[in-house]
Amino acid sequence: MSGPRTPLLKPRKYFESKTPPLDFGRALVAVAVVTVVITAGVGGILWTFTQQLDQQVSVDNPEHYPEHACEQYEPGGAFDDMEAPSGCDPSVPETLDKRLGDLIWQEYSWIPLAMLVFVPLVWLFEGSLLHLGSWLVGGDGRFTDSLVVSGWGMVPMVFRVLTVGTFVVYQLKQVSIPSNPEGALNAMQASFSGLGLVSTVAMLVVVAWGTYIRTYGLARARDIDIGSAASVTVGLSLIGLLLELI
Repeated sequence: MSGPRTPLLKPRKYFESKTPPLDFGRALVAVAVVTVVITAGVGGILWTFTQQLDQQVSVDNPEHYPEHACEQYEPGGAFDDMEAPSGCDPSVPETLDKRLGDLIWQEYSWIPLAMLVFVPLVWLFEGSLLHLGSWLVGGDGRFTDSLVVSGWGMVPMVFRVLTVGTFVVYQLKQVSIPSNPEGALNAMQASFSGLGLVSTVAMLVVVAWGTYIRTYGLARARDIDIGSAASVTVGLSLIGLLLELI
């Protein structure tokens, strides 16, 4: 039986046209695409944000030695027989001027890279919960089929990343950034006043869409009725929503 190429828009017809074992390879590609898009999206949002902050801030110079430490190398000090380190030289400034955006990027640039690990872990965790939950309601079938269902159910997450990313980029292009660092951060925060609402609406769309896909997929993959599958997928979605709100 032929059917849609993906379950994103017509999951019922898609999964009805498939016979377990489901195509694990295509689901794996879908998860890989989701991982790359989320990583790029989070990285792009962070990069766009930091590129707006050209203000200079003073930070401690790591090469500068504090005065009390340098005193130990002077006559009568504990290390007066040793040459003072270069950080004690008066020409080494105590502080350095750094671009605010660069400092924020250095502090949080690990987050996009973490998505490369986090998203696949979420896939495995969600697939395990779907498999266990469907087993509790009488489901039968391969664990890999549960992973296929979980993988396709994650694809709508791309919608949220793109929605939030578009909103952030648009808002940043509209805001006027003051020259002082504190004022710049306050202006940036003010420009994101509607971000919570946009993100929440996008999240609800993603949850509903993903639940729709997973319900029909789980029913097919685990040979259970739609009602039983829905009890598992809706329960999982409610747990996810609760975790988002905590």
